[in-house]
Amino acid sequence: MFVVQNQLRPAAIQNALHDLMRDGLSRVRICSAYLSHMGSRMLLDAIKRGAPNGDHTRVLKTVVTSLDFGLTEPRALQMWHGLPATEVFVAGTSALQGRTLRPVAAFHPKFYVFDRPDGKVASLVTSANLTNRGLTTNSEVGWTAVAADAGPTDRAWQAAIELAVPLTEDILRQYEARRESAPDRASDDMRPVPQPHLTPRPLAPFGDASIDPSRHRQLWVQSLEMSGGSATQLELPRGTHRFFGIATVNYEVAHVNRIAEPTLVAGNRTWEHCQLRWHGNNRMERINLPSVARGGFDYAHSLILFRRLDADIYELRVHPWDSDTARACMEASQRRNLLFRLGQTNTSRLVGLIE
Repeated sequence: MFVVQNQLRPAAIQNALHDLMRDGLSRVRICSAYLSHMGSRMLLDAIKRGAPNGDHTRVLKTVVTSLDFGLTEPRALQMWHGLPATEVFVAGTSALQGRTLRPVAAFHPKFYVFDRPDGKVASLVTSANLTNRGLTTNSEVGWTAVAADAGPTDRAWQAAIELAVPLTEDILRQYEARRESAPDRASDDMRPVPQPHLTPRPLAPFGDASIDPSRHRQLWVQSLEMSGGSATQLELPRGTHRFFGIATVNYEVAHVNRIAEPTLVAGNRTWEHCQLRWHGNNRMERINLPSVARGGFDYAHSLILFRRLDADIYELRVHPWDSDTARACMEASQRRNLLFRLGQTNTSRLVGLIE
Protein backbone atom coordinates (compact mmCIF):
# COMPACT_ATOMS: atom_id res chain seq x y z
CA MET A 1 0.00 0.00 0.00
CA PHE A 2 1.29 3.46 -0.88
CA VAL A 3 1.84 5.96 1.93
CA VAL A 4 2.08 9.69 1.18
CA GLN A 5 3.01 12.27 3.80
CA ASN A 6 3.24 16.05 3.60
CA GLN A 7 2.05 19.11 5.51
CA LEU A 8 -1.55 18.38 4.51
CA ARG A 9 -1.21 14.69 5.46
CA PRO A 10 0.90 14.86 8.63
CA ALA A 11 2.33 11.81 10.39
CA ALA A 12 1.29 9.43 7.60
CA ILE A 13 4.61 7.56 7.93
CA GLN A 14 4.12 7.40 11.70
CA ASN A 15 0.59 6.07 11.17
CA ALA A 16 1.88 3.39 8.79
CA LEU A 17 4.41 2.21 11.37
CA HIS A 18 1.69 1.96 14.03
CA ASP A 19 -0.53 0.02 11.62
CA LEU A 20 2.22 -2.49 10.84
CA MET A 21 2.80 -3.17 14.54
CA ARG A 22 -0.85 -3.53 15.57
CA ASP A 23 -0.94 -7.32 15.04
CA GLY A 24 1.88 -7.99 17.48
CA LEU A 25 5.67 -7.94 17.54
CA SER A 26 8.43 -10.45 18.11
CA ARG A 27 11.24 -8.49 16.48
CA VAL A 28 11.81 -4.99 15.07
CA ARG A 29 14.48 -4.11 12.48
CA ILE A 30 15.16 -0.47 11.67
CA CYS A 31 17.50 0.68 8.92
CA SER A 32 17.59 4.47 8.61
CA ALA A 33 20.34 6.58 7.10
CA TYR A 34 20.04 9.12 9.93
CA LEU A 35 18.43 9.10 13.38
CA SER A 36 17.19 11.86 15.63
CA HIS A 37 16.56 11.36 19.32
CA MET A 38 12.96 12.56 19.06
CA GLY A 39 12.21 10.37 16.04
CA SER A 40 13.65 7.42 17.94
CA ARG A 41 11.43 8.20 20.93
CA MET A 42 8.37 8.27 18.67
CA LEU A 43 9.14 4.81 17.29
CA LEU A 44 10.02 3.36 20.69
CA ASP A 45 6.65 4.53 22.05
CA ALA A 46 4.95 2.73 19.15
CA ILE A 47 7.01 -0.42 19.83
CA LYS A 48 5.89 -0.39 23.45
CA ARG A 49 2.26 -0.23 22.30
CA GLY A 50 2.74 -3.25 20.02
CA ALA A 51 4.91 -5.30 22.39
CA PRO A 52 3.47 -8.14 24.51
CA ASN A 53 1.94 -6.54 27.63
CA GLY A 54 3.62 -3.27 26.63
CA ASP A 55 7.06 -4.69 27.53
CA HIS A 56 9.52 -3.71 24.79
CA THR A 57 12.27 -5.80 26.43
CA ARG A 58 10.44 -8.85 25.08
CA VAL A 59 10.98 -7.59 21.52
CA LEU A 60 14.43 -7.96 19.91
CA LYS A 61 15.34 -4.63 18.31
CA THR A 62 18.00 -4.12 15.65
CA VAL A 63 18.89 -0.55 14.67
CA VAL A 64 21.16 0.25 11.73
CA THR A 65 22.19 3.80 10.82
CA SER A 66 25.17 5.79 9.58
CA LEU A 67 27.70 8.32 10.81
CA ASP A 68 27.72 10.05 7.42
CA PHE A 69 28.06 13.86 7.52
CA GLY A 70 27.61 13.80 11.31
CA LEU A 71 23.84 13.98 10.92
CA THR A 72 22.76 11.16 13.25
CA GLU A 73 22.35 12.54 16.75
CA PRO A 74 24.62 10.93 19.36
CA ARG A 75 21.71 11.00 21.82
CA ALA A 76 19.77 8.72 19.51
CA LEU A 77 22.67 6.25 19.34
CA GLN A 78 23.05 6.39 23.12
CA MET A 79 19.33 5.75 23.60
CA TRP A 80 19.20 2.64 21.42
CA HIS A 81 22.60 1.38 22.59
CA GLY A 82 21.44 1.50 26.21
CA LEU A 83 18.15 -0.37 25.71
CA PRO A 84 17.71 -4.04 26.66
CA ALA A 85 17.26 -6.55 23.82
CA THR A 86 18.71 -4.04 21.35
CA GLU A 87 21.66 -4.25 18.97
CA VAL A 88 22.98 -1.23 17.08
CA PHE A 89 25.04 -1.18 13.88
CA VAL A 90 26.58 1.80 12.09
CA ALA A 91 27.92 2.44 8.61
CA GLY A 92 30.48 5.08 7.71
CA THR A 93 33.02 4.31 10.43
CA SER A 94 35.93 4.67 7.95
CA ALA A 95 35.25 8.42 7.89
CA LEU A 96 36.25 8.60 11.57
CA GLN A 97 39.87 8.19 10.47
CA GLY A 98 39.71 11.08 8.00
CA ARG A 99 39.49 14.83 8.40
CA THR A 100 35.73 14.99 7.90
CA LEU A 101 32.69 12.75 8.32
CA ARG A 102 31.99 12.96 4.59
CA PRO A 103 31.73 9.42 3.18
CA VAL A 104 33.09 8.18 -0.14
CA ALA A 105 29.64 6.65 -0.77
CA ALA A 106 26.70 7.55 1.45
CA PHE A 107 24.64 4.97 3.35
CA HIS A 108 21.07 5.97 2.51
CA PRO A 109 18.41 3.20 2.92
CA LYS A 110 15.22 3.59 4.98
CA PHE A 111 13.77 0.16 5.65
CA TYR A 112 11.54 -0.82 8.60
CA VAL A 113 10.76 -4.51 9.27
CA PHE A 114 8.40 -5.98 11.88
CA ASP A 115 8.37 -9.71 12.59
CA ARG A 116 5.10 -10.96 14.04
CA PRO A 117 4.43 -13.86 16.41
CA ASP A 118 2.47 -15.69 13.68
CA GLY A 119 5.56 -15.84 11.44
CA LYS A 120 4.44 -13.10 9.05
CA VAL A 121 6.69 -10.13 8.38
CA ALA A 122 5.50 -6.56 7.79
CA SER A 123 7.69 -3.93 6.20
CA LEU A 124 7.87 -0.30 5.13
CA VAL A 125 10.25 0.91 2.43
CA THR A 126 10.24 4.70 2.44
CA SER A 127 12.07 7.93 1.84
CA ALA A 128 11.60 8.89 5.52
CA ASN A 129 14.46 8.81 8.00
CA LEU A 130 13.76 8.01 11.63
CA THR A 131 13.64 11.68 12.58
CA ASN A 132 10.95 13.89 14.05
CA ARG A 133 10.23 15.65 10.75
CA GLY A 134 10.59 12.42 8.81
CA LEU A 135 7.70 11.05 10.86
CA THR A 136 5.54 14.19 10.84
CA THR A 137 5.73 16.95 8.21
CA ASN A 138 8.37 16.16 5.58
CA SER A 139 7.05 15.28 2.13
CA GLU A 140 7.74 11.54 2.09
CA VAL A 141 6.46 8.44 0.33
CA GLY A 142 6.54 4.78 1.28
CA TRP A 143 5.21 1.33 0.50
CA THR A 144 3.95 -1.12 3.11
CA ALA A 145 3.65 -4.87 2.69
CA VAL A 146 2.86 -7.97 4.76
CA ALA A 147 4.32 -11.31 3.68
CA ALA A 148 3.69 -14.84 4.92
CA ASP A 149 7.17 -15.90 3.74
CA ALA A 150 9.86 -13.92 5.54
CA GLY A 151 12.66 -15.20 3.28
CA PRO A 152 12.73 -12.43 0.64
CA THR A 153 12.49 -9.70 3.29
CA ASP A 154 15.28 -11.28 5.33
CA ARG A 155 17.56 -11.45 2.29
CA ALA A 156 16.85 -7.84 1.36
CA TRP A 157 17.56 -6.79 4.95
CA GLN A 158 20.92 -8.57 5.05
CA ALA A 159 21.97 -7.02 1.75
CA ALA A 160 20.96 -3.53 2.89
CA ILE A 161 23.00 -3.61 6.11
CA GLU A 162 26.04 -5.65 5.04
CA LEU A 163 28.42 -2.66 5.23
CA ALA A 164 27.42 -1.76 8.81
CA VAL A 165 29.42 -2.83 11.89
CA PRO A 166 28.38 -3.18 15.55
CA LEU A 167 28.40 0.09 17.47
CA THR A 168 30.95 0.09 20.29
CA GLU A 169 31.63 2.59 23.05
CA ASP A 170 34.89 3.50 21.31
CA ILE A 171 33.14 4.23 18.00
CA LEU A 172 30.52 6.30 19.82
CA ARG A 173 33.19 8.35 21.65
CA GLN A 174 35.10 8.97 18.43
CA TYR A 175 31.94 10.02 16.64
CA GLU A 176 30.90 12.41 19.42
CA ALA A 177 34.36 14.02 19.45
CA ARG A 178 34.57 14.36 15.66
CA ARG A 179 31.05 15.74 15.46
CA GLU A 180 31.74 18.19 18.29
CA SER A 181 34.76 19.63 16.49
CA ALA A 182 32.93 19.94 13.18
CA PRO A 183 30.71 22.89 12.18
CA ASP A 184 27.04 22.74 13.06
CA ARG A 185 25.66 19.88 11.01
CA ALA A 186 22.13 19.90 12.38
CA SER A 187 19.77 19.02 9.56
CA ASP A 188 16.31 20.51 9.16
CA ASP A 189 15.22 16.88 9.46
CA MET A 190 16.25 17.02 13.12
CA ARG A 191 14.87 20.43 14.06
CA PRO A 192 11.54 20.70 15.91
CA VAL A 193 8.42 21.24 13.82
CA PRO A 194 7.71 24.98 14.15
CA GLN A 195 4.63 26.35 15.81
CA PRO A 196 1.92 26.97 13.19
CA HIS A 197 1.14 30.59 12.40
CA LEU A 198 -2.55 30.79 13.20
CA THR A 199 -4.57 33.14 11.03
CA PRO A 200 -5.81 36.27 12.80
CA ARG A 201 -9.43 35.65 11.78
CA PRO A 202 -11.71 34.38 14.56
CA LEU A 203 -12.20 30.63 14.46
CA ALA A 204 -15.73 29.31 14.01
CA PRO A 205 -17.15 26.93 16.63
CA PHE A 206 -16.96 23.33 15.44
CA GLY A 207 -20.68 22.79 15.87
CA ASP A 208 -21.51 25.73 13.60
CA ALA A 209 -19.22 24.73 10.75
CA SER A 210 -20.88 23.64 7.52
CA ILE A 211 -18.83 20.47 7.22
CA ASP A 212 -19.50 16.75 7.31
CA PRO A 213 -16.99 15.30 9.82
CA SER A 214 -17.75 11.75 8.66
CA ARG A 215 -15.98 12.53 5.38
CA HIS A 216 -12.70 13.02 7.22
CA ARG A 217 -10.57 10.19 8.56
CA GLN A 218 -8.99 11.95 11.54
CA LEU A 219 -10.32 14.25 14.25
CA TRP A 220 -8.27 15.76 17.04
CA VAL A 221 -9.22 17.67 20.18
CA GLN A 222 -7.08 19.79 22.46
CA SER A 223 -7.39 18.70 26.07
CA LEU A 224 -6.65 20.69 29.19
CA GLU A 225 -7.86 19.09 32.41
CA MET A 226 -10.05 16.01 31.94
CA SER A 227 -13.47 15.48 33.51
CA GLY A 228 -14.87 12.62 35.61
CA GLY A 229 -13.68 10.92 38.76
CA SER A 230 -10.93 9.05 36.90
CA ALA A 231 -10.02 12.10 34.79
CA THR A 232 -10.77 10.16 31.60
CA GLN A 233 -13.83 12.01 30.26
CA LEU A 234 -13.01 14.20 27.27
CA GLU A 235 -15.35 17.08 26.56
CA LEU A 236 -16.11 17.26 22.85
CA PRO A 237 -17.75 19.95 20.76
CA ARG A 238 -21.33 19.62 19.62
CA GLY A 239 -21.41 17.73 16.37
CA THR A 240 -18.55 15.36 17.15
CA HIS A 241 -21.01 12.46 16.98
CA ARG A 242 -21.14 12.95 13.20
CA PHE A 243 -17.46 11.95 12.97
CA PHE A 244 -18.36 8.71 14.73
CA GLY A 245 -21.09 7.97 12.18
CA ILE A 246 -24.19 9.12 14.09
CA ALA A 247 -26.53 11.33 12.05
CA THR A 248 -28.49 13.23 14.70
CA VAL A 249 -28.61 13.86 18.44
CA ASN A 250 -31.48 15.30 20.44
CA TYR A 251 -29.81 18.29 22.07
CA GLU A 252 -33.01 19.21 23.88
CA VAL A 253 -32.57 16.34 26.36
CA ALA A 254 -31.62 17.83 29.71
CA HIS A 255 -30.01 14.73 31.21
CA VAL A 256 -27.17 12.37 30.24
CA ASN A 257 -28.05 10.50 27.08
CA ARG A 258 -26.07 7.75 25.36
CA ILE A 259 -25.08 8.52 21.75
CA ALA A 260 -22.74 5.68 20.72
CA GLU A 261 -20.12 3.19 21.98
CA PRO A 262 -17.20 3.17 19.52
CA THR A 263 -14.30 0.74 19.84
CA LEU A 264 -10.89 2.33 20.44
CA VAL A 265 -7.52 0.72 19.73
CA ALA A 266 -3.90 1.67 20.45
CA GLY A 267 -1.13 -0.72 19.53
CA ASN A 268 -2.38 -4.21 20.32
CA ARG A 269 -4.85 -2.92 22.96
CA THR A 270 -8.58 -2.76 22.26
CA TRP A 271 -11.24 -1.06 24.35
CA GLU A 272 -14.84 -1.77 23.44
CA HIS A 273 -17.96 0.17 24.43
CA CYS A 274 -16.23 3.53 25.05
CA GLN A 275 -19.33 5.57 25.73
CA LEU A 276 -19.98 8.78 23.81
CA ARG A 277 -22.75 10.66 25.58
CA TRP A 278 -24.64 13.94 25.53
CA HIS A 279 -24.48 15.75 28.86
CA GLY A 280 -27.48 18.01 29.03
CA ASN A 281 -26.27 19.72 32.21
CA ASN A 282 -23.30 21.42 30.51
CA ARG A 283 -24.56 21.10 26.90
CA MET A 284 -21.48 19.13 25.78
CA GLU A 285 -20.75 15.77 24.23
CA ARG A 286 -18.29 13.64 26.19
CA ILE A 287 -16.45 10.39 25.53
CA ASN A 288 -15.06 8.01 28.16
CA LEU A 289 -11.44 7.13 27.37
CA PRO A 290 -9.45 4.18 28.80
CA SER A 291 -7.52 4.97 31.95
CA VAL A 292 -3.79 4.43 32.45
CA ALA A 293 -4.66 1.43 34.64
CA ARG A 294 -6.47 -0.11 31.64
CA GLY A 295 -3.55 0.53 29.29
CA GLY A 296 -4.70 3.99 28.25
CA PHE A 297 -2.93 7.35 28.41
CA ASP A 298 -2.43 10.43 30.51
CA TYR A 299 -4.69 12.83 28.61
CA ALA A 300 -4.15 16.20 30.30
CA HIS A 301 -2.67 19.03 28.20
CA SER A 302 -2.42 17.04 25.01
CA LEU A 303 -3.72 16.61 21.50
CA ILE A 304 -6.06 13.61 21.50
CA LEU A 305 -6.51 12.15 18.03
CA PHE A 306 -9.06 9.67 16.72
CA ARG A 307 -8.26 7.95 13.40
CA ARG A 308 -10.96 5.89 11.71
CA LEU A 309 -9.70 2.38 10.89
CA ASP A 310 -12.99 0.68 10.09
CA ALA A 311 -16.68 1.09 10.76
CA ASP A 312 -17.00 1.99 14.47
CA ILE A 313 -13.28 1.26 15.13
CA TYR A 314 -10.90 4.15 15.82
CA GLU A 315 -7.24 4.38 16.67
CA LEU A 316 -6.61 6.48 19.78
CA ARG A 317 -3.39 8.51 19.79
CA VAL A 318 -2.31 11.02 22.44
CA HIS A 319 0.46 13.57 21.83
CA PRO A 320 1.77 16.23 24.24
CA TRP A 321 0.42 19.61 23.15
CA ASP A 322 3.93 20.99 22.54
CA SER A 323 5.09 17.95 20.52
CA ASP A 324 6.12 17.81 16.86
CA THR A 325 3.12 15.68 15.94
CA ALA A 326 0.64 17.99 17.67
CA ARG A 327 2.05 21.02 15.87
CA ALA A 328 1.97 19.14 12.55
CA CYS A 329 -1.71 18.21 13.05
CA MET A 330 -2.66 21.77 13.90
CA GLU A 331 -0.82 23.10 10.82
CA ALA A 332 -2.53 20.57 8.54
CA SER A 333 -6.00 21.44 9.83
CA GLN A 334 -5.40 25.15 9.39
CA ARG A 335 -4.08 24.69 5.84
CA ARG A 336 -7.31 22.87 4.93
CA ASN A 337 -9.51 25.43 6.75
CA LEU A 338 -10.54 22.68 9.15
CA LEU A 339 -9.38 24.28 12.41
CA PHE A 340 -12.14 25.33 14.80
CA ARG A 341 -12.89 26.62 18.27
CA LEU A 342 -14.25 23.85 20.46
CA GLY A 343 -17.39 25.59 21.70
CA GLN A 344 -19.62 28.62 21.55
CA THR A 345 -18.13 30.25 24.63
CA ASN A 346 -14.88 32.12 24.92
CA THR A 347 -12.81 28.92 25.04
CA SER A 348 -9.21 28.73 23.88
CA ARG A 349 -9.44 24.99 23.16
CA LEU A 350 -9.06 23.90 19.56
CA VAL A 351 -10.40 21.03 17.48
CA GLY A 352 -9.46 20.01 13.96
CA LEU A 353 -10.02 17.57 11.14
CA ILE A 354 -7.39 16.00 8.86
CA GLU A 355 -7.84 14.35 5.47
